Amino acid sequence: MANNLQNKLYEQGYLRVKNVLNYQRDLKPILNDMEFVMDCLIQKFVKKKYVKKVLNLDFKKKYSYISKLKIDDLDQYFNTRLPRDHVKKDSDYFATQSLWNLITNKNILDVVEKILGKEIMSNPVQNTRIKQPEKKLPKGSVFDGLSGRTPWHQDAAVLNTKGQKLTDMVTVWIPFTKTTKKNGCMITVKKINKMGLLNHIAGYRGQVEIKDSKLLDKMEHIHLEANVGDVILLHKHSIHCSLPNRSNDFRISADLRYNVAGQPSGRDPLPNFYVRSKNKKNLKIQNFKQWLALWEKAKEKCIPRKYAFKYPLPTFKNSKRDLSKLL
Repeated sequence: MANNLQNKLYEQGYLRVKNVLNYQRDLKPILNDMEFVMDCLIQKFVKKKYVKKVLNLDFKKKYSYISKLKIDDLDQYFNTRLPRDHVKKDSDYFATQSLWNLITNKNILDVVEKILGKEIMSNPVQNTRIKQPEKKLPKGSVFDGLSGRTPWHQDAAVLNTKGQKLTDMVTVWIPFTKTTKKNGCMITVKKINKMGLLNHIAGYRGQVEIKDSKLLDKMEHIHLEANVGDVILLHKHSIHCSLPNRSNDFRISADLRYNVAGQPSGRDPLPNFYVRSKNKKNLKIQNFKQWLALWEKAKEKCIPRKYAFKYPLPTFKNSKRDLSKLL
């Protein structure tokens, strides 16, 4: 079975695994925590006379309201990692008990084990994303990967040089809301991962983007639609992007990553720790508080250098790894 799923992921570049998670037990607690963060932001940033009124709105209306307040780096309050740049003592990030439970979820790890084997580490390349309907987004956020469309890219490209070369990493993409073409599901191109790692450029606001990515727009796309409870696995060289959210609803998701133990994380000094091992002694991080302490320790190391992570662009100095040369 192990090689079966592994081969399938390599053959296609993606896998859709159904009914891995339970909405009430695994996902709703994270949405509740997001709403708690939102309520804190409302109390901090909304004019006093409107606070009570805004707190009585539902989740979506609250978020739409606060997203108009020009809160600096709003998405960062809901994202489960340190900001890439300008790390400060008070830099905020979304780290909760519910999210720790998701990262260490037995059902997720059972699937990942079939791909990576029994020695698995949680990789610090991870995000949580709240995507509003695109028509409600401020113009500057339409092409922002956290709140708007994500450009064509490969996940291995956001690792440092060591990670790009040496790390066997798998992405586990988790929808908290049913994901369709209309509300901005991910798209990929079948088997394109077999090309290996390609040259990228710094796209909108420095996001990684495949060089000559317009060539991908004309290719046949696989739409990675998913129900709540499903997970989508991506090979580290799978080329993917997300469509715009043209619905009237929100699209909320998390992308977690795992790598084979003993390999570089590709993002030192951010937390990279065992979540599964045959040797119990390896499982040193066993609860939420220990996990949070790892992030705070990493933050201390990032403050003097002002950034949490960098990755080299382009991926290769010569143009042999350009998409245009390989198609």
